Amino acid sequence: MSLAPERPEALAEPVREVGPGWVVLYVLANVGMYIPLHAPTTFLMPEQIARIDPVGKVGSYAWVSMMGAISGIVLAPLAGALSDRTTSRFGRRRPWLIVGSLACMAALVCIGIQTTVAGVAIGSLVLSATFMIIGAGLAPVVPDQVPVGQRGVVLGWAMVPQAGGMIAGGLLLGLVTGFSAQYVLMAALPLLILLFAAAMKDPPLPRRHREPFSLRAFLDGYRISPREQPDFVWAMSSRFTMGLGYGMGTLYLPYFLEDVLHYEQLFPGQSTEDGLLIVIGVNCLATISTVVLSGWLSDKLGKRRMLVFLGGVTMAIAAVPLALSPTWTMTLVAAVILGLGYGVYLAVDTALVTEVLPASADRGKDMALANLMTSLPYVLVPPIASVVLGSPGGYRSLFLCSAGMSVLGAALVWKVKAVR
Repeated sequence: MSLAPERPEALAEPVREVGPGWVVLYVLANVGMYIPLHAPTTFLMPEQIARIDPVGKVGSYAWVSMMGAISGIVLAPLAGALSDRTTSRFGRRRPWLIVGSLACMAALVCIGIQTTVAGVAIGSLVLSATFMIIGAGLAPVVPDQVPVGQRGVVLGWAMVPQAGGMIAGGLLLGLVTGFSAQYVLMAALPLLILLFAAAMKDPPLPRRHREPFSLRAFLDGYRISPREQPDFVWAMSSRFTMGLGYGMGTLYLPYFLEDVLHYEQLFPGQSTEDGLLIVIGVNCLATISTVVLSGWLSDKLGKRRMLVFLGGVTMAIAAVPLALSPTWTMTLVAAVILGLGYGVYLAVDTALVTEVLPASADRGKDMALANLMTSLPYVLVPPIASVVLGSPGGYRSLFLCSAGMSVLGAALVWKVKAVR
């Protein structure tokens, strides 16, 4: 079945800049997604698992993290492909935002009452699935509606919630006590996504322009030809490698503070969670300080690859102080350096990816595949980290591996030729 010759608004390349009101609502939608995405897995789940299984917490947390990431391998591209083919009169993206947000709220409430590792793991799996559904509606909105020359600055603002989501989430969680109440608080935030869904313009896709869906075609979508789409392949390869580096350097930070720095002995009267919040706060402020500026610069200069490379190398440098001198002071220094690099990398890399998407009719699926390259590494990081941490080098080797992956990921972006 071939597409009709005329091009509907839903598939057209955007040329009109979005206004400040649209940007504000889009940023709030990202607040509603990224705080519930990051805060529970950073603050609540590690502590919840440590209370359930204090002896085997490292292995249990690795299992829970893998369960949460695995759902995205199949569901993210599937949801994206179905979003591309949605012909509802409410638009292509809006139904996915609404359904995903409501399911996310229910999943968060359910995780808060779990008392077994298996229960938390299943909850994490379901929660991750809801974020894949939300992402099927939210991720393609920028290539759908924002022109190329405005994407850097729009994504810069939109990434502020991702950059500051953990510190904001940590502060919010401090307002209430008890896992159940804290998860309920997180469950209120996807209401912001519903607000954006209600206000956004979402042109419907005429049925005659809908590509047929088949399992074979969907599975073929995983095989992006390096010969036909080399830039998209290299952009995803860079993302995946950067994701491995970032995950190795950050996923086990709570246990690093507890088992290596012995934070509670360094600062009597404070908990490891207090130290984690300080580190994340410093990191988030550093990230926010560069994320909007770097996105704006990439629009003005038209040079996204250079900024992605500089951000990745800076992130690699951040791991070196922790590998050479694992002290509290060096932890804060590393948090600042990592934040500065991550802020430069974050928005610009996403803008770069939107420019090398293979087809406008598959924006949802292709953005899901690209975003999968940032989440898939978290399936691999736990088993890799368990092996590395069991070696004589321990955390030092882990941080050096993190630096190596970040440098490699930064270098791969130069293979993308269609974007300056």
